[in-house]
Amino acid sequence: MPKVDLSRKDLFTLAGIDDPGDAALADLLSLVKGEIDNSDGDRLKIELNDTNRPDLWCTEGIARALRCHARGPEKHLSSANRTDLEIRVDGSLEEVRPFVAAFTACGWAPDEKGLESLIQVQEKLASSFGRNRKTAAAGFYRLDEIVFPVKYRGASPDTRYVPLGEDGEMSLREVLGKTDTGREYAHILEGASVYPVIEDSSGGILSFPPILNSRGTGRVRPGDSNLFCEVTGTDWNTVQLMATILACNLEDRGAVITPIRVVYPDGHPGRTGLCPVRFADGMTATMDDIESILGVKLEPGEVADALRAMDYPEVRIDGNSVTGVMPPYRHDGIHMADMVEDIAVSLGYGSFEPLLPGGFTRGRSSPLADLADAVRLLMVGAGFEEILRPVLTGMEKAAVRTRAPEPPVALANPMTAEYGVVRNSLVPGLLEVESTSAYAWYPHRIFEVGEVLRADDEGVCATEIFLAGVVCGNEANFGDVHSVLGHLCLARDVTLELKPGDDPRFVPGRCAGIVMDGRDSGVVGEVHPAVLEAWGITRPVAAFEIRLDSLGG
Repeated sequence: MPKVDLSRKDLFTLAGIDDPGDAALADLLSLVKGEIDNSDGDRLKIELNDTNRPDLWCTEGIARALRCHARGPEKHLSSANRTDLEIRVDGSLEEVRPFVAAFTACGWAPDEKGLESLIQVQEKLASSFGRNRKTAAAGFYRLDEIVFPVKYRGASPDTRYVPLGEDGEMSLREVLGKTDTGREYAHILEGASVYPVIEDSSGGILSFPPILNSRGTGRVRPGDSNLFCEVTGTDWNTVQLMATILACNLEDRGAVITPIRVVYPDGHPGRTGLCPVRFADGMTATMDDIESILGVKLEPGEVADALRAMDYPEVRIDGNSVTGVMPPYRHDGIHMADMVEDIAVSLGYGSFEPLLPGGFTRGRSSPLADLADAVRLLMVGAGFEEILRPVLTGMEKAAVRTRAPEPPVALANPMTAEYGVVRNSLVPGLLEVESTSAYAWYPHRIFEVGEVLRADDEGVCATEIFLAGVVCGNEANFGDVHSVLGHLCLARDVTLELKPGDDPRFVPGRCAGIVMDGRDSGVVGEVHPAVLEAWGITRPVAAFEIRLDSLGG
């Protein structure tokens, strides 16, 4: 879970309240689903128990939540929409790092602590929300030295500039190979024929995103009161939300935010328009819905006050219906239950009267859970190590790299493209683990038992439990995984047959359908070289995947 290290004095100054002491602060932090991890003098470390609110991963976000709960909603990003400032995007970056957002912030001159806080939230958002700079990363620059319009374009790896922390010019290729930061993040641009650069109209390179700013305009110092901020990345929503959060933070510090118009070429997946974007997730629930979920009857006025205390700028009550609009720095409103949860958080969980269960039953594990445990023991006994992967993944991983025969089910409103679909197979997750395990001694034998979501021809979805195993090494072949299936079936007293199979994930002629007790149960084979190449795996891989219930109850 995210942890925020901050100054107590800074937090309560921004929140506009006196320091209430640790005991009272612990109660207040329920507003952000947080708790005190460590308190030492002026330093305070807060652990947050919610990863859906990146706006809270900083001093400004926590202070804003405390301030709004006491005073009500605030106006955010209210600057006029008229602007002559532009960033012009080059279409050559469409397959590399296509999206950018930007704004200017003037009037706040950060001191050492303020600049430290700004850099901290920039890095935390990039490392966690931005998937270690891959999906999104931000940079700050001295605005007075920039000549607009700014260009976000593709550049040759031999393009030269003076990177931050270096004394002389280096090519972009040299930055990736010779600087500590470049080596750490070089994998993000692996295989790219052009590299992204941000350049102003004078020809000066501001940055090589997401790697290193320039030593000139890209070095912000205490006292710099005119700032230019940009966010680049591979997912439009993530890029825009990160920029909006940073803009709101700087506005809370006293800066005036001026939007910048981003101009994309025709046919580009980006949307030409002003940044930062003011998100406005709206949700509607009935008073009956709220009462049913919370278990208490509330008056419409109580509901409206609770939402306004969560910084909802707009709350409309029409008869039995309540509609709330989230503030612009939030983009986590998916279902009306999200709004009801905000009502509960605002009222305080301690305000609800505990209710004991009306009946008591004896709990026990389900037969399928018992089967999963038994199969895990068998797999470990066969020399395999268990892997646990998230149920949500990205379309590129789940389908494109793995050449999946069926596409996974996509989420209607994902936070990021990294978690935009629900997996329909365990094999991509095991291959992803294998792609990062080249340093470990071969052979590798890994497996997973987990949930997948399958959709039928009519679009009806059902959750199933699968078992998948992978063997990787110089000698890995069909027989390695076939023998594991035989081991499982013998132990579970299940008959095993193979039939000719045709699955694009596997080598033709080295793939078979699995039939257990007369039922089609899964697939086994040697993974296709094109799939291995897409994952960067350099050794042969054999894999199998079956429905867990095929091994009996």
